[in-house]
Amino acid sequence: MEVSEDIKAAKDVIQAFLKAKKAVRMYPENNPIYKKTIDDTFSRFRDLFSYRDELNLKIKQNEIFLTPSRSMQIPKRKTTSLFFSSRMV
Repeated sequence: MEVSEDIKAAKDVIQAFLKAKKAVRMYPENNPIYKKTIDDTFSRFRDLFSYRDELNLKIKQNEIFLTPSRSMQIPKRKTTSLFFSSRMV
């Protein structure tokens, strides 16, 4: 897989994870939006792992490193605190 496609796939997984984190906080487990979001997140992870054996991330305040040579910039308003809460997927 091409580097840019690899980064896009990892970015999709991270975005799906953040969306799922939000859904888990907002909706009860029996809500269709909750279920759809969790299923979508699982699907994105499954797609990524169909061509990668692992996903290694190094997270800094404004960057996420997929491998030492590949990084994704994230807007300053979104910090690593987006990943953490008392209730996670």
